[in-house]
Amino acid sequence: MTLLGTYLKLIRAKQWLKNLFVFAPLIFSAKLSEPNSILRSLLIFVAFCLVSSSVYIFNDIRDIESDRLHWRKKKRPLAAGDVSTGTAMAVTVLFLGAASLISLRLPFLAGLFLAVYVAINVFYTLKGKEMVLIDAFCISAGFVFRVIAGAYAIEVNPTGWIVVTTFFLALFLGFGKRRNELLLSEAEASNHRRVFKDYNSKFLDYLMVATSSITIISYSLYCLDPSVINKFNTDKLVYTVPFVTYGVFRYLLLLFKNVEGDPTEVVTGDAGIILSAALWFVSVLLVVYIPVWF
Repeated sequence: MTLLGTYLKLIRAKQWLKNLFVFAPLIFSAKLSEPNSILRSLLIFVAFCLVSSSVYIFNDIRDIESDRLHWRKKKRPLAAGDVSTGTAMAVTVLFLGAASLISLRLPFLAGLFLAVYVAINVFYTLKGKEMVLIDAFCISAGFVFRVIAGAYAIEVNPTGWIVVTTFFLALFLGFGKRRNELLLSEAEASNHRRVFKDYNSKFLDYLMVATSSITIISYSLYCLDPSVINKFNTDKLVYTVPFVTYGVFRYLLLLFKNVEGDPTEVVTGDAGIILSAALWFVSVLLVVYIPVWF
């Protein structure tokens, strides 16, 4: 692997896909045509990419010994010895400093939730990931904070619907990842991560069914909300629900077939999910912005 490839793997650049959640408020606030709002959304996106990479590095430093015993995580740059701990710490400090500078160009509340995101992930690394259910709630909170920070970056208040839908969608993805890790690790799961002693696949199946159902219902209710219909001057947003439903069901199907459970890997590796996400995005743009622009 090249030096660039090693450092891209260290900062987990592929996971930056998760930070696209910061753009949700931009899209659903009908501000996609405002240059200043677009710029602020891009700034908070870059800031989250920097801090999320810092969090990943901190986690890898903390877990370096246990990662060396894991069949897949032992290939990570720190666990494999491709990057020194000192160098990794330097990258973390550099990224956090750059994110702090970016946050100074954004509204205070956007920077505040960026900092809260870092704090909750530090707690997750130090303690939260060993606490059953709390581990998934910490992951979900990270997605919610992305959305809230994205909203405050463009100076709009995040709606309850977008927060609730994001929360349960992230819980659904988090429990799916836990289920996949549990099944793949099997007997060695509890040795690698103690929280797996309190999980079992059936319990996680129930949680996934519950959170996926609530995700679809909450998004559907958002689309049918009279205030939303009035805001966008159209009742056609409900026609985007099938794409969300298909994406959720497709993810469930892939997990129950015991394939890769990491949300990023699934989203970038499955044609069905990619297509449903693309169709959802295009349909939302058409429904929301045609009445606004014309």
